[in-house]
Amino acid sequence: MLKELKFVRGSVAKKDFIPALTHFRIENGTVRGFNGVMAICCPIPFNLSCSPKAEMLVKAIGNCEETIAMHLTPAGRLSIKSGKFKAFVDCIGGETPHALPEGDSVAIDGDTLLRALKALSPFLGDDASRPWSNGVLFTGNSAFATNNVILAEYWTSLNLPHAINIPKAAVAEILRIGEPPVSMQMTENSITLHYSEQRWLRTQLFDASWPDLSKILDRESKPAPLNEELFAALEVLKPFADKYGSVIFRGDGVVATHHDATEGACYELENFAHAGVYNVDMLYKLKGAAAMIDWTTYPEPCMWFGENLRGAIIGMRTNA
Repeated sequence: MLKELKFVRGSVAKKDFIPALTHFRIENGTVRGFNGVMAICCPIPFNLSCSPKAEMLVKAIGNCEETIAMHLTPAGRLSIKSGKFKAFVDCIGGETPHALPEGDSVAIDGDTLLRALKALSPFLGDDASRPWSNGVLFTGNSAFATNNVILAEYWTSLNLPHAINIPKAAVAEILRIGEPPVSMQMTENSITLHYSEQRWLRTQLFDASWPDLSKILDRESKPAPLNEELFAALEVLKPFADKYGSVIFRGDGVVATHHDATEGACYELENFAHAGVYNVDMLYKLKGAAAMIDWTTYPEPCMWFGENLRGAIIGMRTNA
C-alpha cells in the first residue's frame, strides 16, 4: 500500500489552510489527494470510506512490515495494524473538496506528450509576476516553455482542441510518474491524464494567453554547431562567478567570469571567437537540448536548435 500512497502523495497540500487538502480521500477502493490545483488517484486493496491525514498515514504504512489490517474506530480514527505495530491516524469528517475527472475525451499520443514535457521542463519559469510562464503551453502543433531568459519550443504534432498551459507542479508529477498516459479528458480549465491500472492525474490549467512568441522565434539566424566543451568550461568557472552568475565571452577564444583578466577565472576554448555576457546557470540549461546556436546576434536573443526543439537565449548586457 505504501507504493499507492506515494503515487498520490504529490497532490496533497503542504499547508493546512484548508484542512481537507492535507488529507487523502479513501473511497470505492481508491485513494486520492487534492491540493486545490492537482489531484492524483490510485486503486488500493481496501474498501473503506474516510479522509485520513496524509502525512501520518504515509508514516504509519511505512512502518508496516507484515500484513496490514485497517478499520475505523468509533472515534473516527483510522486504525492501522501490522504485526506488533499499531497506529491511529486522525481523519477529517464530512464532505471534502477532492476533485474527480471531468471533461470530454481527447485522443492523445502519450509518448509525445511525455517527451515534450521532459524536453521543456528545464526551461520552466518560477515568476510570481508572470504566472503564465510557470507552465508548459501546448497550442497548435507545438509546446512552449520559458523562464524569461530562455524560450523553448518543442514540435509535437498533437494539435489539441484548444490551448492548454500545464502548471509546473503538475509537469513535475507527470515526469515523476514517468509513464505515457493512455487517454486524456479536457475542459476549458482542467485536464485529466489517465494511466494504466485505473490511475489518473487531474490538474487545473494556467492562463494560456501568452505573448506573441513568433516575434522572438521567427527571426533569421545562422546557427553553427554548439561547442560542447563550453559546458566543461562552465562547470569549472561557476564557483568563481560574481553574484550575478556572469560568464563573459571575450571574443578571443576565452570564456571568463570577469572582464579584468586578473580577476576570477577563465577557460580557453578553441575556435570560439564569440562575444557576449550570459548567466552561467542559464547557459548550462542548453546542455543536451541545443545542438546548434547563433551567438552572433548578441545582445539580441540568440537562436538555438536541437532535436524537435528550437529556442532563444537572452544574454546579459553587463555583469555589474
